Amino acid sequence: MEKDRHFIPLKPALFNDFDCPECGVHAPQGIKAMVLGKQTAAEYKCNACGLAFVRDLPAGFTIDLPLSWRLSDKHPYHPPNAIAEDWPAYPDYQVQVTKRYGVQRKVFKEYKRIIILNTIDHLYGHVLLKLFNVQHYLDNHPEIGVVVMVPKMFEWLVPEGVAESWVFDIKLKEAWGWNAGIDQFVHEQWDRYDQIYLAPGYSHPDFSKIDITRFTRIEPFNLEDYLTAPKRITIVTRPDRLWYSSPFMKFIHRVLRKIGLFAGIAVWIQDRMVAKTIRKIRKGYPDAGFAVVGLGKRRGMPAGVVDLRTTKMDLDTELEWCRTYSKSQVVIGVHGSNMILPTAHAVGCVEILPYQRYGNIVQDISVRYTDRMQLFMYRFVDEFASPSYVARHVCSMFKDYEVYRLDNRVNIF
Repeated sequence: MEKDRHFIPLKPALFNDFDCPECGVHAPQGIKAMVLGKQTAAEYKCNACGLAFVRDLPAGFTIDLPLSWRLSDKHPYHPPNAIAEDWPAYPDYQVQVTKRYGVQRKVFKEYKRIIILNTIDHLYGHVLLKLFNVQHYLDNHPEIGVVVMVPKMFEWLVPEGVAESWVFDIKLKEAWGWNAGIDQFVHEQWDRYDQIYLAPGYSHPDFSKIDITRFTRIEPFNLEDYLTAPKRITIVTRPDRLWYSSPFMKFIHRVLRKIGLFAGIAVWIQDRMVAKTIRKIRKGYPDAGFAVVGLGKRRGMPAGVVDLRTTKMDLDTELEWCRTYSKSQVVIGVHGSNMILPTAHAVGCVEILPYQRYGNIVQDISVRYTDRMQLFMYRFVDEFASPSYVARHVCSMFKDYEVYRLDNRVNIF
């Protein structure tokens, strides 16, 4: 198992399958693991040149770009031909935080061999994506106990079958920093186990293999019911990443926001675009039902729309939103982590993709299919797409569905 890249050894031997960043000698001596919140790293010493340094462990978002830095002065060593994030140099990492964030160790089954999945992160979507790694270990490695490190606000998503949950009442923004209190708690558990591994926490799991019901306890929309179930469309909005009507509006909003004027004007315009989209779809499908979810005030929606937006999240709201997605054939929204759970439960989506997010396309989509249905059910439109353009895609996803299904799922070898 020590050679399995899905298991990063921590105890009894610490991962050291790499070269010293100073002299190039392979396999420096492992001193201790460091779990600092978002960051999982380890301290090493090279027995050839004497360099004492810290290096990212190959987990989370540092798998391909691990940073090393000299203990004496934090001089960074970047991986060959790449620049890694120099996180030790950031102000948030200059002072060690000793808070333990009211940590609770919840034990469901005792194991002497464990694998730790650290889902703590400063971004909502990153926590979700890493958490979905749990299923792989539960299904393929029942011989080892899965221990999930999780922020309290995500505890409801931890599936049954894990050995333990280490629950931290930590805000997302607090995950970014040198959390010595978290590291201390982790090491207090060290002697409980004979073998400890770290899970890589891959950031982009194969969603066609993820059973979202095990996480949310809510069944996703059954594709077989696509045309027979009532037509439902859910629109996901957010005030911090907007659907703009034009490049000019995007520019003006950013200028006004900087000087503190008319901060809500772009949100108001977005609401008008959402309402217009609904009216356009209703022209083709008068019986379609609509819901709007997201952080924000309830306002400006046409009659009959179920407006579930809120300015304060809680578990009941999370569950209500997920139940709404699960009854929707299509969800509409701007690219972002706000689309992960909606697309995990709905059948398909129309995503508004900002230019600066082209390199992140599909990363926020919980793709449920492995065939051409991907192309039909997941639509991506320009960030300045008109309500009419978005509505045409949605109408096509109903009107053309059966012919597409027959041609690409039934009448094939």
